[in-house]
Amino acid sequence: MGMPKLVSRPRDGVYSVIGVDLDLGALRTAGPRYWAFVLLLMIGVGLGVLAWGAAMAGGGAGMAMRDNYPWGLWFTNYMYYVGLSAGGLVVYASVHLFGAEQFRPLARLAVLQAGVLVMLALLGIITDMERPWRAVWMLLTPNPSSPFVYTGSAANIYMMICFADLWILITGKGGEKLAHRMTLIALPFAIYLHTTTAFVLVLNKSRELWNTAVLVPIFLTSATASGIALLMISAYLLKRFGVLELKQSMFRSLTKLLSTVIIIDLFLLAVEIMTVYWPTSAKLGHTARFSHFLTGEYAIAFVPVLVLGITAFVLLVHGKTKDLPAIQITAAAMYVVAIFLKRYSLMAMGFAVDPLGQYSPPYLPSLIEVLIALGLLSLGIVTVTLAAKVLPLRIPREELEAHARAGAHATSSADPSFEAA
Repeated sequence: MGMPKLVSRPRDGVYSVIGVDLDLGALRTAGPRYWAFVLLLMIGVGLGVLAWGAAMAGGGAGMAMRDNYPWGLWFTNYMYYVGLSAGGLVVYASVHLFGAEQFRPLARLAVLQAGVLVMLALLGIITDMERPWRAVWMLLTPNPSSPFVYTGSAANIYMMICFADLWILITGKGGEKLAHRMTLIALPFAIYLHTTTAFVLVLNKSRELWNTAVLVPIFLTSATASGIALLMISAYLLKRFGVLELKQSMFRSLTKLLSTVIIIDLFLLAVEIMTVYWPTSAKLGHTARFSHFLTGEYAIAFVPVLVLGITAFVLLVHGKTKDLPAIQITAAAMYVVAIFLKRYSLMAMGFAVDPLGQYSPPYLPSLIEVLIALGLLSLGIVTVTLAAKVLPLRIPREELEAHARAGAHATSSADPSFEAA
């Protein structure tokens, strides 16, 4: 018995690659607006590649990072993209672990988005290396005392798990049982990834605003909220362009989940601020450093985190606005922006005042850094844009109905009163 072919002969423009049907024929029928958008994104990718080449040729001289700001936009984006990937797992896990069937139509998109976001986070680290090929030495001679070893390895493994999950969901290999088992594997790795990323900051005892245990749950809640918000935006766009068939009731459920996580995230942040300024617990170093972010030069980045976060929460829970699609998208976009500013502020909190008490003005990325970040963002968007066209992200209606019937049967079997009602 021979090995199965990696690529089968096309039929009506559909190629089967390792069991996944790629509808390349759909690209030929795509309209001019689609290709104009893809071209715009590819220009962004090209500018990013050119900027990275210039950065490597100049030995990093074109970067705005300096001795008191050794981490820059690349690290902000690493924290940001890793966090955004959490939303996909939450939705995916809620389907296969908790039976939230209303989110099943989003499962494939959620896993795809999570995998692409972690890929962007890893590529961001590579672009900061002057000799990226030396990254192999971290694998051969890891330093067990460095948190980067753990968060880097977790990101690589989690990315591979996401793409493996996507393959299982599309091909149906192993059925619901294998999908459930993969979720049990992915969930601990996701928690491990987000926790170790927070530990990169928390374990620095010389940086007072980082060295707090509450930063870990804040990182997790921010990641989950922003990830769900981005997934909601992506879902609306794919529904608008006819890629996915989604019910408004699903968006209402997603809105409730998002608003719940947002208020927890805001609560944890408020607790941290209160602890810093409470008279009986305030420390001069803490209050002096944090004041730069509430009333000083850094307030332009940190205060909008609070304003956008509170506004988004109010819009999502207010009776007259919470069910309006335009308001849901607006609130989700506001929180996605808020968490990016939060990640920048979080990075800056360790460098605004150094361990010797010397103040540093705000870090602003150089044009080269911005172009590299723009290139990575464009790469992620174009990847999802092309995947939405050629991959079967829409789950067949009969499959959704079968899962819904199975879920209802399981509920009635567990609770006899359900059937009587």
